[in-house]
Amino acid sequence: MTVILITMIAVLVVAGVVAGLVLVGMEGRGGDRAPKLTQQMTRAAKHLNGEAKPPKKFVRMVESSLTR
Repeated sequence: MTVILITMIAVLVVAGVVAGLVLVGMEGRGGDRAPKLTQQMTRAAKHLNGEAKPPKKFVRMVESSLTR
């Protein structure tokens, strides 16, 4: 029973984060009240869509893990 509850809470958190990304990052809602948050959410939404270039640190980390 506890596992089901924890899983459901995790699912709701993920759904909330995705809804936040869509509302703030892609549609730009609330940009006048929180411009820095809107900019970060837009960047995260572009990364999730595959539109943005991956960060250099991430690329180096993946390349180093593949060469081992």
